[in-house]
Amino acid sequence: MNVKVKVPATTANLGPGFDTLGLALNIFNYLEVSTDADEFSIEITGEGAEFLAPNQNNLVYKAIQRLFEEVGQELPPLKIKQYNEIPLASGLGSSAATIVSGLVAANYLVHNPLDDDQLLALATEMEGHPDNAAPALFGGLIISGIEQDKIIYSKIKPENPPQIIVVVPEFSVSTQQARSVLPNEICYDDAVYNLSRLAFLINCFVTGEYDNFSYACQDRLHQNYRKSLVPGFDDVINASYLHGGLGAALSGAGPTVVGFAYENVELIARKMQDAFLKNNFESKVFITAINNKGICRI
Repeated sequence: MNVKVKVPATTANLGPGFDTLGLALNIFNYLEVSTDADEFSIEITGEGAEFLAPNQNNLVYKAIQRLFEEVGQELPPLKIKQYNEIPLASGLGSSAATIVSGLVAANYLVHNPLDDDQLLALATEMEGHPDNAAPALFGGLIISGIEQDKIIYSKIKPENPPQIIVVVPEFSVSTQQARSVLPNEICYDDAVYNLSRLAFLINCFVTGEYDNFSYACQDRLHQNYRKSLVPGFDDVINASYLHGGLGAALSGAGPTVVGFAYENVELIARKMQDAFLKNNFESKVFITAINNKGICRI
């Protein structure tokens, strides 16, 4: 039996939506899993292949193993092929994409006994939070949270969406690093500040009216602390606005920065890259769009 899936990158937080919002993008990892094998094998190509374990410590293998364990089936020898477009440790949900692809592929191999909510629960168990896993599964803009161990989520299919400029600098930031710089407490004013921006941000995506998008992308809960780990962050954000961008934000824990625009998209992308270069870092850029499907078989 054989299954092929593609899973989207995701950008979380989008400014004020700390640990709450995630958006799926048309940047993909591809996974093929076959049970027609005499022994385990794994082939990895594409982004970060040299850093990924070509053995049973591989995260996609662990996700497959976890699903078989969940449904009480013995794991057969597998032939696994991964091709990755999503940069590693960049704030684009590479680990969530890997986990989701492994779980969904494995679920298919055992004739889909788990529903979407159960798959999300397993992905969140492995990932630690749903803000990247949920949009990787379902696509679109996902609002998510956890209430008494139950994952609550809602999908929005953004109206009149702008294009998305994804600028990935040549360095990485671990999630652990990015968490370590956050304060243990926040003040009431900062909480209210983020609540107002988050409300505007969701309204923009629901109505398709992005006049307030630059206001809506503002944040006081994490970006001001994490930008110390992203040299040139303010310059990159400002480059987006100065050349006609609607808004820009740190992607997840960083160091990637995402910008949104209807016009001058290539110019904005180039200027954002120039801003990183001014701070002595090369970068790569993706000009992409929102993915509303989430993971799918191919």
